[in-house]
Amino acid sequence: MLKTGLMMLALTTAPALAQTSPAPRLQAVDAAVTPIMHSGQFPGVVVAVLDQGEPVHVGEHGFASLEHQAPATAQTVFELASLTKHMTALMVLSLADEGRLSLDDPISRYVADTPEAWSEISVNQLLSHMGGLAHRFEAMPNGQFQIAYSTGQMLTSAIETPLESEPGTDWRYSDQGYFLLGLVIEEVTGKPYETALRDRFWAPLGMSQTAILNQSAIVAHRAEGYGVYEGELARNRRVWQFGLTSHFGVTSSLNDLMIWEAELDDPQVLAPVVIEQAAEIQRAFDAGESCERWGYARGWWSHEVDGRQITSHAGYSGTAYMRDMSTGQSVIVLTNREDGEGLISPLAIAWAAGHAAGMDVPEGGLTCWR
Repeated sequence: MLKTGLMMLALTTAPALAQTSPAPRLQAVDAAVTPIMHSGQFPGVVVAVLDQGEPVHVGEHGFASLEHQAPATAQTVFELASLTKHMTALMVLSLADEGRLSLDDPISRYVADTPEAWSEISVNQLLSHMGGLAHRFEAMPNGQFQIAYSTGQMLTSAIETPLESEPGTDWRYSDQGYFLLGLVIEEVTGKPYETALRDRFWAPLGMSQTAILNQSAIVAHRAEGYGVYEGELARNRRVWQFGLTSHFGVTSSLNDLMIWEAELDDPQVLAPVVIEQAAEIQRAFDAGESCERWGYARGWWSHEVDGRQITSHAGYSGTAYMRDMSTGQSVIVLTNREDGEGLISPLAIAWAAGHAAGMDVPEGGLTCWR
């Protein structure tokens, strides 16, 4: 649990979601985050530590735009990248909970003209990356992404991409699978993916800064994206536009994700059973030093540690989310430096921030796989 002194601070400071009041701030968390931010070359970092859906610490560091020296704040809109997947999973699980689909259904029931090789792929296998599908699947002429893809072009490319393994026999992280789940959502709801999630989740919860990536839109407070290339920080030039991005396309702010975390902690829109199902391990891996059991669930990595269940996920754009489902503690990290080989992961910030705030997590993260 969070340390008593930190809890007293949280109780005596108005929640960060109240726009007229200052956010709570813990010096220990700032002291943990700042050196990782600098050594990892993160231009901007915003981080929230929450307990029972209430913010204990909200930190704002660096710049949303280096060019304009615009500070990164809780209002800054970041690309969530693969943090999108847990929202997609929760939407699918909600539809299943209502009896509008079954997790055992073949995806051919919802996606027309699927190849014979996909006939045994179920909705649940897509959720757990057990469908045998490849990760990347978009057509890349001359090894480069096109500037724009329609949903139809993406589906054609997906169909033409060979399976990596027989469905249900092996695990492989797959953007392709979560793209297909977006098509399932659209078929069942009769709505575009973005509209379905907005109507079901974002609008009822008041998440007004959450949407799907649109490169042509004028978005207030949108962060610029950066990467580290040959050791130097530079613009990442990620301007591709995709028709359906249920695998990576949600954009949001820390303010909105704190609302989202409050919902996951005390659900009003979601069914509690759906949140539990999203964290159920579907493909377990060998446990290492920190975990009794760990593996991929549905849109989350899930870890069983000392009788507690901890879920986490990162996004390539520089995002991380960690939840201790047993204690109600969580950390959300949004940055504008994309991930890459040899770079410090934004999850490192999440673990360090949670540890510094008094959460019962290792400062350097779990070592389940060692």
